[in-house]
Amino acid sequence: MRATFLLFLLSVSIFGYSQVSKIINVVTPGSLSTLLTEDEKSTVTDLTVSGTIDARDIKCMRDQLASITNLDLSNANIAAFEGTATSSLTTSYPANEMPRSSFYRSGSATAVTTLASVILPNSLTSIGANAFYLCTYLKSIYIGNSITDIGYEAFEGSGLTTVTMGNSVTTIQNDAFHYCSLLKNITFSENITFIGAGAFSNCIIAKLTYPKLVTTVIDSFCECDYLTEVTLPATITNISSAAFYSCNALKTIYSLNPTPPICQSYCFSSLSSVTAVYVPVSSVSAYKSAPVWGDNLYKVIKAIPITKVTEQNTEGIKIYSVNSNIIIEGTPKGEIVSVFSLNGQSLKTVESSGDKMVIPVLRNNIYLVKTATGTSKVFIQE
Repeated sequence: MRATFLLFLLSVSIFGYSQVSKIINVVTPGSLSTLLTEDEKSTVTDLTVSGTIDARDIKCMRDQLASITNLDLSNANIAAFEGTATSSLTTSYPANEMPRSSFYRSGSATAVTTLASVILPNSLTSIGANAFYLCTYLKSIYIGNSITDIGYEAFEGSGLTTVTMGNSVTTIQNDAFHYCSLLKNITFSENITFIGAGAFSNCIIAKLTYPKLVTTVIDSFCECDYLTEVTLPATITNISSAAFYSCNALKTIYSLNPTPPICQSYCFSSLSSVTAVYVPVSSVSAYKSAPVWGDNLYKVIKAIPITKVTEQNTEGIKIYSVNSNIIIEGTPKGEIVSVFSLNGQSLKTVESSGDKMVIPVLRNNIYLVKTATGTSKVFIQE
């Protein structure tokens, strides 16, 4: 009996029975603290909140819930609040925004390091500055389909390894994911128009495809020591100074714009590691003659090694391109065919009828076509 009791105590010690869940519906914004007992404030690890909350409730989660690990706010709405709450720098908190410094205490430069998982409100439209700054146990985040803006230093120094964005995101502010030194997987929104300086610097991303609506590359990915490949869509027209500063492992650059983007001095000057710059076949001479491109990368500028009609045959399946269409032949009826952007964003999923499939896409882009027998890369150019 004693041995059994000791085993029980050991299991409590190891597993802690430490996972303590609480589900709360907040009717009156700012009242979360009164809905929790003092014991719950010290023991609750998994909290699910619905109803209407504001910045005061987020402050309660940050400062009063000592063991908070998993937080589900998917069915909560964040109301506007005027007054003192999560940040000493603001007294005005907009509705539908994750408040500034939500889980970061700027006064003491500390954060909630127990927080490992967050499901953001479905109604959220923006993530405030420093919201998850230094949350070192936060490993992954899904930034949902209602969010348009990711604020300054929103996730800087966090433990994120994976970031997935819905297609509503249009702007990523300066240093948003700076020093996320474990971050290696990013699925971008296809509608991003701006990525701020230092937004992803010092991350461990290996392959990067810029969102197709971005027109200027600034130093948003500098000092990414693991970055080996970059794809610049046809929309890129400018590359700022130090854009790829200290990306010492970068070997391959795809630039899909037929007109060489204007490069500021030094944006490529330190990239002695680059062994290939692939550009549209008709633009090789233009790139070699262009300032900075030709000055620093002349010897490695080449035509993209994928022709206008790219054919890849895999066990009877034929995949190629004609004009602005991807053509797929030979898939059996009922087989699922998926088209992805080069950064892994799902663009189209179709069930084969057994006949030739024609999938319209944009020009000057590289696509991945996945069938049951493999994945093919298709480049659509002018």
